[in-house]
Amino acid sequence: MSVEDTGRIPSRPRSRRPGPKQGAKRSERRRNQIVRAAVRLFSEKGYYPTTMADIADAAKVSKGLIYVYFNDKNDVLFYALRFVLDMYDSYVTPTLDQDPLAMLQMALRGLCRLVNDHIQEHMLAYRSSKDLTPPQRLEIKTGELKIARLFRACLESCVQNRIMIPVNVEIMVYQYVMFGHTWALKNWVFRDKCTLDEYAAAGEQHLIAPFLTAKGKRLFEPLRIEAS
Repeated sequence: MSVEDTGRIPSRPRSRRPGPKQGAKRSERRRNQIVRAAVRLFSEKGYYPTTMADIADAAKVSKGLIYVYFNDKNDVLFYALRFVLDMYDSYVTPTLDQDPLAMLQMALRGLCRLVNDHIQEHMLAYRSSKDLTPPQRLEIKTGELKIARLFRACLESCVQNRIMIPVNVEIMVYQYVMFGHTWALKNWVFRDKCTLDEYAAAGEQHLIAPFLTAKGKRLFEPLRIEAS
């Protein structure tokens, strides 16, 4: 039917606005885009020399848009560090029927993979966490303690079930944590000497194998073979 037939001008089709889920995903992508650029600059130039204008240029967004997502540069740093800690659960998937030795191996390898995927962020945690506000530092420490609790629970269960000999759990927990972090802190050394899997396997030989009982050795051998 033509305009002449009806005497009315057809209305233009309305543009479809993104729904709430699409909008949230777009915001998350944009936030991560800004954070990735900031982390790269913090690592290359240092935290203090980097300006919000530098971050905007590197992220290819306007400086004003950054302030839609973050209050200041400090807030960007905090988000980057907290985001990585929150991701640890996705690298470790325990099951109720899993034995503690298998869980311990998974926890160590999961931490190594997380560090490998976010090397710059882990280096920043050591270099720049002092620049966070006290409440922000407390929240980062809480996230780190959550990871430590998993290692502690695995070690205690292994000792109780006579899979491992008695050990100083507090010291051992942070031996595991520091081993994972060392892949980032000394990556310039290890990346040319071994793969991540080889590094993780070496960690198991230093941090798990020497403390196994006869029962633990029997349980660990198939786990070692399956992971290799």
